Amino acid sequence: MSGYIKQVLITAISAVMCICWTACGGGGTPPPCQGATCVPSATEFLYLTAQDAVSGFKLGASGTPTSVQNQSGPNQSIGIVADRSAKFLYVSDFENAGIQAYTINTATGLLAPVAGSPFPAGSAPDTGGIAVDPSTKFLYATLMNSGKVAGYTINPTSGALTAIAGSPFPAGNTPSQAIVDPSGKFLFVNNFNDSMGTINAYGIDPTTGVLTPVPGSPFPTQAGFPGPWGLAITGGGKFLCVAMVGTVNANNAISVFSIDPATGVLGQIVGSPFPAGQGPLALATDAAGKFLFATNLFDDSVSAFAVDGSSGELTQVAGSPFPTHNVPVSVAVAPDGKYVYVSNSASGDVSVYSLNSTTGSLSPLAGSPFSTGQTELGALTVVKAK
Repeated sequence: MSGYIKQVLITAISAVMCICWTACGGGGTPPPCQGATCVPSATEFLYLTAQDAVSGFKLGASGTPTSVQNQSGPNQSIGIVADRSAKFLYVSDFENAGIQAYTINTATGLLAPVAGSPFPAGSAPDTGGIAVDPSTKFLYATLMNSGKVAGYTINPTSGALTAIAGSPFPAGNTPSQAIVDPSGKFLFVNNFNDSMGTINAYGIDPTTGVLTPVPGSPFPTQAGFPGPWGLAITGGGKFLCVAMVGTVNANNAISVFSIDPATGVLGQIVGSPFPAGQGPLALATDAAGKFLFATNLFDDSVSAFAVDGSSGELTQVAGSPFPTHNVPVSVAVAPDGKYVYVSNSASGDVSVYSLNSTTGSLSPLAGSPFSTGQTELGALTVVKAK
């Protein structure tokens, strides 16, 4: 593979792909907690994947993170997601082809392994991005080297995973990320190394979770190995946004598709793709889908876009892109919509911004970025305690 792909993946790449975007513990000004507990209850928690660990943080009223716990976790992970009830946290394990599952103590933010975890997912090394449907009935994981998608039912009491009949389901070349639309009817998966940068679309059986390809799937983004990576849904479920980080060369754009609400068929909207920074990688939206945020891997910034709720068109907000620290690889918006969090892989810290709910502009918090004392930070998510 080209040197560019190696830059994109921030690691050594073998045969097809071997990813090691990992994050390590700590957060805020205080050093990471080493004991089982050390922080009282909080409304929102931030979780980061880490090398051999998953790190948890309490988010204060001002948005600042304070370390809660370093929990044993996968050596390499690019997927982390909580269910809607905030009872369970799931983390992909690329190196060992599995999914680590944890219960979330909603009073303290502490994690505890689910019985039976980790759950197998593919053939090592394999497991990439993961997604949970809105009803918390099903979990889906991309199998990057197998070119498939694994599906599971979620035990609502224990959080344990059971493979869906017929799983894994065929995908394309290096499926890496997955997202379920807000209705829970459709699953979308990117194919990173496909020459046309295709997106697989599936219908989800609401009873069994079985995946059926949408007519016309997979859908191309553009020719020339455009390297689709991050996925986000805007406009209340009407549009799918795809970060085009590139493979051979940087792509520096975001493609936007309309989603047919009846069939799940994708169609690129007028004006797509839209310019972004250098190497847009991860995407996130606010809860209302009014704003889209993209980490730009190669110019250390995060782009902010206003989303036209009718057309899906993206317009960069005033002041965008906003500086991050070194090599931003993941982004999340707090459920209350007040703050945006970016993990910076090379500098080992987290940039935190207040979000203007009217304009979408970002303002760094005092003290941001917050050092973790670690390097190679990776995927993150923010969870609101129920």
